[in-house]
Amino acid sequence: MIPRSKMANSTVEITFYGRGGQGAVTAAQIIAQAAIKRGLFASSFPEYGAERRGAPVRAYVRLSREPIVAREPIERPNISVVFDVRLLRIFNIPAITRDTIVVNASSKDEVKQELSSFNGKVIYVNAYGIAMKHLGRPIVNTTMLGALLRVLDLVDIETVKALVMETFGSKAGRANAEALEEAYKTAEVVS
Repeated sequence: MIPRSKMANSTVEITFYGRGGQGAVTAAQIIAQAAIKRGLFASSFPEYGAERRGAPVRAYVRLSREPIVAREPIERPNISVVFDVRLLRIFNIPAITRDTIVVNASSKDEVKQELSSFNGKVIYVNAYGIAMKHLGRPIVNTTMLGALLRVLDLVDIETVKALVMETFGSKAGRANAEALEEAYKTAEVVS
């Protein structure tokens, strides 16, 4: 069982790191909407570099029991959700993440090698494999949400699945919900 984060009265800050076309911005919006449906306060906004497919992208989410006034980018997130293991170096994610890194990689060994110096919790999922199985495309936003839900106790999987269905429509929504659920079940603790 993967230990899940609990939020007392503080704000949980999450940064999604992806590449253009992987769905990081959509994933951030879905998790923020799910938190709002659960009665929390949430804010979500993207930060784009070169606006083209494959370019690095960040999306920020703040979740809180209190109104959120901060609007600036998150510099030291509690949780980093990394859509491509190669982005760990581009953004120096291990140095800035406070608690947990959720990472998409092809193997645990790859994750261990890249994050050997990180002292926090590391969650691994083969999001590409799951996305290809369910969607036929390497769009990993819903699979990464599934892995994130294993460590984030603020929203439940059923609320997120319902939002995925609403966001993507019946056929694509069902496939994305299945990918989300498989990632939720198969995400593993590396450290």
